[in-house]
Amino acid sequence: MSKHHTSRTERRTIALAAVLVCAVLVAPVHAEAAASRGTAAGSESVPSGTWTATAGPTSMTFTTTANQTSTVTNTGTIALSAISYKVTISNPASGSPTFKIFACAVAWVSNLCGGSAGTQAGGSLAKNTTTTVTSTVVPAVGGKVYLQVEPAAVGSSVTLTLGTSITSPTQLRTAVKTNQ
Repeated sequence: MSKHHTSRTERRTIALAAVLVCAVLVAPVHAEAAASRGTAAGSESVPSGTWTATAGPTSMTFTTTANQTSTVTNTGTIALSAISYKVTISNPASGSPTFKIFACAVAWVSNLCGGSAGTQAGGSLAKNTTTTVTSTVVPAVGGKVYLQVEPAAVGSSVTLTLGTSITSPTQLRTAVKTNQ
């Protein structure tokens, strides 16, 4: 049995091979598509911006079961992934009315959202309550979303007040960075 000692040249060859293997394993991956190239690394954050949305009208008085609408505008500078609405319903002199709120990306026409019922935000809301409901139908920056409030069993005058609420960071979209 003989011992084999590696020569200086063999050790250099082994070391160089190890370095090349490591370089291949940790090299950045480049994506190529049509006429552009891009790489992504690390994370990005938004250093400043505002998240604000306003509704109008914010107060609706119901004396019948006719639906009413409100328009919500994203007046901030950050895109949203969800928005909450604080809904306060007064206590009418009589009756037990209930309300449902539906959101739509386009204006309501004949109580339909582009031919459908829209997307309901929360459940059925009762008189004399304050409730927060959340919707994933959101206005783009500078854009609008249209709400329709649908009452049931209205017997006497009842008022519904609507406010917007955006809870950062759960309702903000992740920043997207594009290298061109």
